[in-house]
Amino acid sequence: MAEKTRETRYGLPLPDVCHFELSDVLIGNRAVFVVGDVHGCYNELTELMAEAKKKEPNILYIFVGDFVNKGPKVKKVVTRLQQDDCLSVLGNHELNCMREARSMAENPGYELPTRYQWINDLSSEDLAFIRRLPYTIHIPSLKSIVVHAGLVPGIPPKKHSLIAMTNMRNIYLEENKLIPTNKCDKGKAWATYWTGPEHVYFGHDAKRDLQQLEYATGLDTGCCLGRYLTGVFINGCRKTLQMPAHRVYCEDSD
Repeated sequence: MAEKTRETRYGLPLPDVCHFELSDVLIGNRAVFVVGDVHGCYNELTELMAEAKKKEPNILYIFVGDFVNKGPKVKKVVTRLQQDDCLSVLGNHELNCMREARSMAENPGYELPTRYQWINDLSSEDLAFIRRLPYTIHIPSLKSIVVHAGLVPGIPPKKHSLIAMTNMRNIYLEENKLIPTNKCDKGKAWATYWTGPEHVYFGHDAKRDLQQLEYATGLDTGCCLGRYLTGVFINGCRKTLQMPAHRVYCEDSD
């Protein structure tokens, strides 16, 4: 399904740039460090960033999305990601945030569900920042793509289902076509089908923990579930770093 003027599952306006290309000029002399799903775990994020700085003093951080919801300090995470050393793609939880914010704007009497009360802490600038996030970040010089959930092999990102990019976990075969699904009990992990040439860095799949395949790396290691926040340098020292969660913040892995 080619991208349209709106994200069809949520009926939300699309960002100005759905698929951002990161040039060498923008990277400069920085090491690129890709970070898994933060989910409001601000303390663990700052500790992971500090540990990364010990390896590479000059860093561009790229986030795989789902930096909001579940954890205790969403506002602080959103504020930190707006600094010049950070980029991010959209995750399904950022889309949920925009959907809830739209409901509040359209209906003054709308009551946020308990799990989304943190949206009240966000400013209009915070929400505008989230709305501008792309679905993918392509880094040609590093032969890499960052996306939240995954990609179906053989479909260029610009012709890809945006819903799949933010929600898929598995792929199954139907009538000789690869079909993406969010369900883990149907088909196989999409990354097992991916054969490059770009290496894809993604999140969204905490149940499978750290996934390290030849052409794909899954970085959702369940920090909000009490496990780890994970990041990987995709140039420079090429180290993978993990910061233990301070505690369990939620039980929901979706």
